[in-house]
Amino acid sequence: MKQIFLMSQCQYTRLGLFKLIESAGVHAVQVISVEAPEQIVSHILSDRHLPGKQSAIVVDLSCHEAPVMVKALWFLWNLSVLYSEHHELRGTPCILFGCQQTLDNIRHPFVWISPSQGLRQLQNIFLRILVHPSRYIKGGHRYTRLSVNERRVMNYLLGGDTVSDIAKRMRIHYRNVCYYRQRAIFKTGLRNRNDIAWIMNRTFL
Repeated sequence: MKQIFLMSQCQYTRLGLFKLIESAGVHAVQVISVEAPEQIVSHILSDRHLPGKQSAIVVDLSCHEAPVMVKALWFLWNLSVLYSEHHELRGTPCILFGCQQTLDNIRHPFVWISPSQGLRQLQNIFLRILVHPSRYIKGGHRYTRLSVNERRVMNYLLGGDTVSDIAKRMRIHYRNVCYYRQRAIFKTGLRNRNDIAWIMNRTFL
């Protein structure tokens, strides 16, 4: 059994990938739609005793609308943290489905696939990924993690706190809160502080 974990907020992309795999005539391939990277870790850890189990992760970055892109960036950040913490996950390639040239703020060590390719080309690529997943794994997942204060500030903001609230809670100056916020925005690939509104009530790892 082979698995593709798909993170896509577009129902047309989800349906398209299902049909793509189906039309390729590949048997025993399961496409699993996920909303949080922790779901992927749970699946892989529960299946690690099964011999020959091969998986791939596909993150849809083909839609550039702000709400969709910001949620995808949050997903990718937490996925990168989990890659660094769970060695079981490192044998699973992550494919970014989108145009890299227009998304230069995404710096995660994953493999890009352009959606502009033809149907047969895409089928062949996904078949190769499932047959030889190790070829699509980039060496190392080194990146600059959020500092303790950067993560605390971001997660307080996502929980609904204001900058003034956070300054009082952390007993630091207002300007320091703004600094940590800006550093976290840069590291995670968000464009500006307005993007935070699209991922309220989530948590950065």
